Amino acid sequence: MRNAIILIAFTFCLISCETSDYEGFKRIHDSVHFKRVALGDDTRKVSDDSFISMTIAVSTLDDSLMLEKRVKRVQFASSSWPIDIKNVVSTSNEGEELTMIGKAGDLNVKEWFSPVDIGSDTSIVKLHVVISEVLEADVLLQLRADERLRADHEMRGQLDFQHALDSLGFDESDLREGIYFRSKLGGTGNSVKSGGTALVHYRTYLANGKLIDDTYKDEPFEYHVGKPDQVLKGFAQAISMMKVGGKSLFLVPYEFAYGIRGSSSGIVPPYSALIYEAELTEVLN
Repeated sequence: MRNAIILIAFTFCLISCETSDYEGFKRIHDSVHFKRVALGDDTRKVSDDSFISMTIAVSTLDDSLMLEKRVKRVQFASSSWPIDIKNVVSTSNEGEELTMIGKAGDLNVKEWFSPVDIGSDTSIVKLHVVISEVLEADVLLQLRADERLRADHEMRGQLDFQHALDSLGFDESDLREGIYFRSKLGGTGNSVKSGGTALVHYRTYLANGKLIDDTYKDEPFEYHVGKPDQVLKGFAQAISMMKVGGKSLFLVPYEFAYGIRGSSSGIVPPYSALIYEAELTEVLN
């Protein structure tokens, strides 16, 4: 009951208290003043059951940073917060930024920030609070499961990538603009130019050697050079280094392929490098 009364009084003060020593701020009590700097997502409100992540930057009044304290996915109700910080955060949403100014003693934060010394009880400090995450328990469980799965994909991708480097004999001398490239047959025709059209035959493999695409079964791929989002960045870089009649082998790290999410079809897993055998058959400029 006592906590409820304090919270009601605090909320009323945020609405009604106007007197402050600092422009744009409202006085909470004694030397403590408060301002909401940026609004967040009102569909993600802080509650006692929420798991929250936030950063509290402590600085002097002239914005000289003293320390940053990071809180990562802790349950709001079960954590021990300085009362003013708790009350401010309890009325907030994910994505909000808040600033508090006051004497260290009135804010009751000296012990919370220990062992860093933020000055005496009468030292004026500024707290900048950023609430980066507000999660309910079921959402957090799913998020942690997704993160473990992504970590597994990343580790597997790194192992497959290293195996591909070793098995294909690539080294740093083959690294060009972020991809590993080797010419198997030098072409004698034109190079590709932005705005032109390149006809390319290729086979694509996952880094573990699994074949996932083969244009030799049909017509060559028609690539409109410079057209946004038509091909992967690594593919475009490799073709730009070829001439008509040329054949090449290249290994594209995941950053230049489908990235951390993989392909929308699911054929290419997250964090997957790709191997290409490519032949530039014609350029129409």
